[in-house]
Amino acid sequence: MLHLAVSLLAFTTEQAADAEPVLSQAIVDAVNQPGSTWKAGLNDRFARATRGEMKSMMHAKTDGVALLPRVVHTAQQLADTPSSFDPRNTTCHGPVLDQGFCGSCWAFGATTAISDRLCLSQGAGAAFVQLAPLDLTTCDHGLFSGENGCQGGQLAGAWNYAKKTGLVEESCYPYLQSEGGPVPTCDPTEQPCLPESKFIKTPKCTVASSCTKHKLASVSGVDAAQLMTELSSNGPVESAFTVYEDFVHYKTGVYKHTTGSQLGGHAIKIIGYGTEDGADYWLVQNSWTTTWGDGGYFKIARGTDECGIESQAIAGSF
Repeated sequence: MLHLAVSLLAFTTEQAADAEPVLSQAIVDAVNQPGSTWKAGLNDRFARATRGEMKSMMHAKTDGVALLPRVVHTAQQLADTPSSFDPRNTTCHGPVLDQGFCGSCWAFGATTAISDRLCLSQGAGAAFVQLAPLDLTTCDHGLFSGENGCQGGQLAGAWNYAKKTGLVEESCYPYLQSEGGPVPTCDPTEQPCLPESKFIKTPKCTVASSCTKHKLASVSGVDAAQLMTELSSNGPVESAFTVYEDFVHYKTGVYKHTTGSQLGGHAIKIIGYGTEDGADYWLVQNSWTTTWGDGGYFKIARGTDECGIESQAIAGSF
């Protein structure tokens, strides 16, 4: 009976914590101390979100990533890798997107990386085509591999879906209601704008058979030692990492987990790397609109597998 009482108390305490706002001035103050490599603030994107609602968006899964064939670059290619790389001003770099309040980060990380790689595969002068995150979110029913729409999904399953089935274009299967899709949101400058009950269920798969599919030819895992060369040679990758409460407050600098409890797993697109004030970093594109973080991007410590971000990378080729 004592064990049951302790378990119930812990459950009740967790429920109470999950009902609290995820944004906290105390976390901002704890991060913004002398010597910190990054700055925190109160991002409007999550001004009405609770800790429990943020946890509902953090269901990226990485089972099976380690089982994928590995990317291998030659010793010469590794040696020739530039010390920094930022593709944001190139024609084959897609924009920061908005996943809304749906746990579809696993689909966005995959689709945005694959879109960039599709453009790069077509050579100089190719037009960028945004592929549809809604294709993965609503149509990849990986019952055995773990893809479950707004309730989370497997990174490896997403890339294997893009290889087996292909992804349609965003213009043919839009995600946001403002573009004709099913997921509610608002202009980033108007956030926060959604009602208190904001987390949505997975929409039905309604992609038209007339939509053009783009299929990957191969899918591979990328080890940390190969990652810089892969990014600078072949384009961005999808990865995932453990999100803590302090990360939601990220503004600028090189993120290192400082304070706050764990919220769950989040998938993103790693696009580049560099060094800032002596701190090595990965440059990462998020899917929380341009008003979150540093214009929708963040930097995270490189070389130490910070929050597991170097252990889950996936790439593919056309």
